[in-house]
Amino acid sequence: MSRGQLGDSRTGLNPIAQRTARLPFTSKVLHRIEHYSSLPSVAIAVVIIVMCLVGIVAALNFPKLWVDGFEMGVSAVTLVMVFTIQHTQSREQAATQLKLDELLRALPGADDGLIRLEEAPRQAMLDVEADHRDLPVAESGGYGGQR
Repeated sequence: MSRGQLGDSRTGLNPIAQRTARLPFTSKVLHRIEHYSSLPSVAIAVVIIVMCLVGIVAALNFPKLWVDGFEMGVSAVTLVMVFTIQHTQSREQAATQLKLDELLRALPGADDGLIRLEEAPRQAMLDVEADHRDLPVAESGGYGGQR
């Protein structure tokens, strides 16, 4: 296995522990749920467990209590995963925005008005889009606002 898979041999931390070392406890937990739930082995294990449970419940003629418990369990897991995904994606998007803002600050010819554009009112975003669409190719970094 490579060092990236095993973690840093100097600290003894695995990659997820390194990534979440400075986060609050709840963020650490949510990041770990997101990390481990995205592993293929976990998906295969969940499919096998669900198939076994469905088989057992079918063999027992679908006892109402078991079916209700299964439905509640699936609903609870779905709700937890929605919040987990939302939390981790929100943090990653915020970090990406901050990095892009830093790049705009560092580039001498960049439009400083684009920093924190994601927080601007919709009309301001539309105005910036219209202004950049009309720029010649050389001034807009080669894209010309066309997609």
